[in-house]
Amino acid sequence: MQGDRLIFELILNIALLVLIANLISKFRLIQKLILQEDRSLKSQAFLSVVFGGMVVLSTYTGIDIGSYSLNTRVIGAMAAGLLGGPIVGLYASLIGAIYVYLFSAHQAFAMASAFSTMMFGLLGGGFYPYFQRGKWKYQDLFLLTCFAEVCDMVCLLRFTVPVEMALNTILEISLPMILLNASGILIFISSFNHMFIQQDIERSRQLQQASGLVRKCLPLLVKGLEDCDNMERFAKTILEETDWAGVVITSRSQIIACGQKEIDKNFQIGEKIPDIGVRVMETGRMETMSQVPLSSPWYEWMKEYSLVAAPFMIRDQAAGCLIVWVKKQWVFRKSELELHQHLVDLSSYQLALSELERQKDMRQKAEFKALQFQVNPHFLFNALNTVSCVCRENPIRARELLIILANYFRYNLNSEAYMVPFEEEMEHVRDYLELEKARFEEKLIITYDVPKDLELEIPTLILQPIVENAVRYGINREGKRIVTICAREEPKGCKVCICDEGKGMPEEVLKKLKSGESIGNSVGLSNVHKRMKSIYGEENGLHITSSKEGTCVKLCFGAESLRRL
Repeated sequence: MQGDRLIFELILNIALLVLIANLISKFRLIQKLILQEDRSLKSQAFLSVVFGGMVVLSTYTGIDIGSYSLNTRVIGAMAAGLLGGPIVGLYASLIGAIYVYLFSAHQAFAMASAFSTMMFGLLGGGFYPYFQRGKWKYQDLFLLTCFAEVCDMVCLLRFTVPVEMALNTILEISLPMILLNASGILIFISSFNHMFIQQDIERSRQLQQASGLVRKCLPLLVKGLEDCDNMERFAKTILEETDWAGVVITSRSQIIACGQKEIDKNFQIGEKIPDIGVRVMETGRMETMSQVPLSSPWYEWMKEYSLVAAPFMIRDQAAGCLIVWVKKQWVFRKSELELHQHLVDLSSYQLALSELERQKDMRQKAEFKALQFQVNPHFLFNALNTVSCVCRENPIRARELLIILANYFRYNLNSEAYMVPFEEEMEHVRDYLELEKARFEEKLIITYDVPKDLELEIPTLILQPIVENAVRYGINREGKRIVTICAREEPKGCKVCICDEGKGMPEEVLKKLKSGESIGNSVGLSNVHKRMKSIYGEENGLHITSSKEGTCVKLCFGAESLRRL
């Protein structure tokens, strides 16, 4: 009957611990602290006191069986290490060990019990990574606790004098202590299982929130941080999608957008960047700020809020930063910090892509400008010489040619549009050919096969270099330059062909053009080839058919170039 009574009372002690575990596991603060991976010193100390208190309670409610107290301290000490980690396990078991040593009923067992209590906490802390990765099973935990209790018995034999007392005590308590405590820790740990389930649910929620936030925010960064309207929408979207109380977006020099919900502190666009923003742009790392000096104008405001800031990094250089403020709590929620860093990292990638696109666009514009200013000096000299000769014989014709020449250069130098109607480009080609016709007279024969109602937009200055090449090299055996310009609308777009009857292009020129290399001193053909591929795709560059009978250059404009009225 005595043995049954001991087992019953030990079960009651275990039930008391389980009840306490169920109660404290419901507290939001305890949940946050246990689920945190990187705890502050304050958090570690708090958990150590909580679990240390459990060890003390287990010892205090122990069952006296003569000289020894039958207790459940192994449950609290090991749970401290398993749930809180090595540091919490160490300090919680240290609190319990001090209590056991100073207030144990029989001093003969005090040293052994204190030592084994420390061992329980360290043993649990040692298996903390294994436990946190979810690799543990209930049988593993049962066997680990059995091993811990066996070590406790060994400590009793090692540190207790006389040995006979220790041996008699072990024979009396070993079996119920080992089996009941090993079973009790399973129930105790199970009380905290819902926290880990809640953690998975929370992570899923965070992932959904981050995905939704990024999906709405990234398109607003396409034009970079310089777009004030998009930056205001960016700040507004962040506030709508998160629990953050306010947000500030900065460039390298000033605030460019801001917003807040219920706080009194107001920032203004164009103001100086807060100190935390300056620091994160210098260090390139996220920072948090919870306190400011008493002399700071932010002192009263910072009693309720904390700041989190991280820089937008582009090629290892800070382009600005995102500062948010959150309601102050016991600890910073790791999920908030991860969401903030995740948003900043993806925003940095988007800004880098936007900058790359901007540089690409600037390069294309520079190449386009170079093409505009690329005036063949021989053509200019020849045109002026032609006008000079015509002046003597036909002043009226000379005046017409001068007007045509002026229109030609005006189009070349003043056109700002990247895409122009096909009629305008063809008018420019006709101006060029009219000047060449005045020079070569009957030796230049032009044939146009172009529909008048063709509604098409094409890149500006895309045809004239091809026509110029045909006039320059398209000399047939009779010494005539015969050029044909043909345009046809097709289901997939429009095809324009410019053909001559010259000797054809050398094979090496065709190879260089295909590989994208410059052709001699002229970049006209290669430039047009690159522009066509850039706009209409790799397969839609220049298609050249060349033989000894002549050369035909085909340009294929995509269906998006057709303007439907």
